[in-house]
Amino acid sequence: MECDDREACLAIKSEELDIKTEEEECDGFCSYKAKHKGNLTTHMLTHKDASDITSYDCSFVPIRQKERLFLTQHMLTHKDASDIKTYDCSFCSYKAKRKSNLITHMLIHKDISEVTTFDCSFCSYKTKQKKCLTRHKLIHKDASEVVTYQCGICSYKTIWKQDLPKHMRIHRDAS
Repeated sequence: MECDDREACLAIKSEELDIKTEEEECDGFCSYKAKHKGNLTTHMLTHKDASDITSYDCSFVPIRQKERLFLTQHMLTHKDASDIKTYDCSFCSYKAKRKSNLITHMLIHKDISEVTTFDCSFCSYKTKQKKCLTRHKLIHKDASEVVTYQCGICSYKTIWKQDLPKHMRIHRDAS
């Protein structure tokens, strides 16, 4: 979609994205709440016995996912880039394989005064994404309070859970 009026286009995009604000609750098991049903569905797996959970296996590499969506997203890594549908930003050259990534990206085109910000209670840091604030707050914690994720092969250690699987690829690629 081409748009000559940036402000009008952003308003249309925001309406199209229909960001949900109501929270869904865990069905009597605990106090967990989620704004997105998918997050609640994933959370509910924590209350199930491992033998009751259907898993989805990749046919290319030994990876098992608890949710079909995660396997579908993983399978994109095995496809040729030209075969994958992309979601394109109407303001810049950004392209995403997932619509949710484009939605997050679109926040950079909005002025900070136009969106809800998440403010750090320890310093002047502000962000448009809650996950960025959660990650940022780790710098204010004492090292003994921060969970670390350590490589079982070398001395690599990180406080960012998502960085350990990325690191592990160097060991897989080296062999």
